[in-house]
Amino acid sequence: MVRKTVPAPPQQAGNGVVPPAQVPKLSAQPRQRRRGWLLFGVLVVTGGGALGYHTVNGLDARVPVLVMAHDVSLGQQLTARDITTTMVGVDDLVATVPAGELQRVIGMRAAVDLVGGMLVQPKLLTDQLTPLSGQQLVPVAVKPSRLPARGLRPGDSILVVTAPDGQGMPTTKSSAMPRIEAVVDQVKGPDTDGLVVVDLIVSTTEGAELAARAADGQVAMVLNPRRP
Repeated sequence: MVRKTVPAPPQQAGNGVVPPAQVPKLSAQPRQRRRGWLLFGVLVVTGGGALGYHTVNGLDARVPVLVMAHDVSLGQQLTARDITTTMVGVDDLVATVPAGELQRVIGMRAAVDLVGGMLVQPKLLTDQLTPLSGQQLVPVAVKPSRLPARGLRPGDSILVVTAPDGQGMPTTKSSAMPRIEAVVDQVKGPDTDGLVVVDLIVSTTEGAELAARAADGQVAMVLNPRRP
């Protein structure tokens, strides 16, 4: 004979009240899940649209300019293979050359040593080969202690004064010698002897005098105010 299992009657509390039956939790309905995914998709599309908008605007704000493709030494002429183009932001347009001026730049000379990857700037180029008529180029080798600590760069205006060995400033006798105004054309060094060679542009009336002083190694260079 098979016995039937009869569910136990609900237990009553001590006060005789039957506790409420526990209702099982219901899982999320498919419709609620679809709503969640729909909201997520809307956020993704909106974010992607905003990112695309800013990207397009960023590209529109960039313009082509000239950039050096290879190194070019001071005084050398620029050829078509030396220059290429790149895109820069509008905020970076200060002292750059638009790509449309490529043909004008070809044939000009480097006013300083140009390095590949450097943005082309008008002040770095010249259409004149130094020294010009009425000028002479004089190389002067000096100790670093006879130059400004901040160094010299092409285009600097300086005064060349007489300074005997062992003294940083000229003596009373040597200070009576005329000072020579010059413009820095190029700076190299120090070399193996610890000397810095500065090519100076001076007038033809002072070239020989400066060369004689430089041969004795008794000159120092004073930097005039730089242009802003």
